[in-house]
Amino acid sequence: MKNIISIVAAFSMLFCSCSSGDKKQSVSNSNTIAAPDEAAIKKAVDDAYAAISFKQGETPNYDSIKFAFIPQAQTINYIGDTAQILSIDDFVKAFKNYVETSKIQSFTEQEIYGRTDEFGNIAQRISTYKNYVNSLDVVKERGVNSFQLIKTPQGWKVSSLIWNVEKPGLSIPGYYLGK
Repeated sequence: MKNIISIVAAFSMLFCSCSSGDKKQSVSNSNTIAAPDEAAIKKAVDDAYAAISFKQGETPNYDSIKFAFIPQAQTINYIGDTAQILSIDDFVKAFKNYVETSKIQSFTEQEIYGRTDEFGNIAQRISTYKNYVNSLDVVKERGVNSFQLIKTPQGWKVSSLIWNVEKPGLSIPGYYLGK
């Protein structure tokens, strides 16, 4: 009987030590392992930024904005105090109106920090950005975009985009700047 108890106790200790070692390994690796399709997801986000950016003397390619998104995509912004929710078609109309009525001659938006999470055919990318309007000398706005993406037969596409801008009382935290 003592032998059986000793064997069960030894097996339990071995099992527990193996299990806790696996957990420690998993936790330490989760901070350093990139999402399996990280490059393709980042490219989809970079394509979305490129689609709304244009140089002086050019006009935005509004169709390329739609190409970065699925047709049913939503955009949600918190530039004001409440959420403004638009379909991708309505977003493109609003962006076109902004460019034309504000006499925007050039617009550049780019990621300054990003982090991707992926599981199967879904992903999210938190993307801290800055943008420039009519000059690359002064940053016009900084904010945080939350891109939700799905993998389609044509590659990764944005299914939803939620963003908020930096403003008095709302600074971008260091963890969204890679600090």
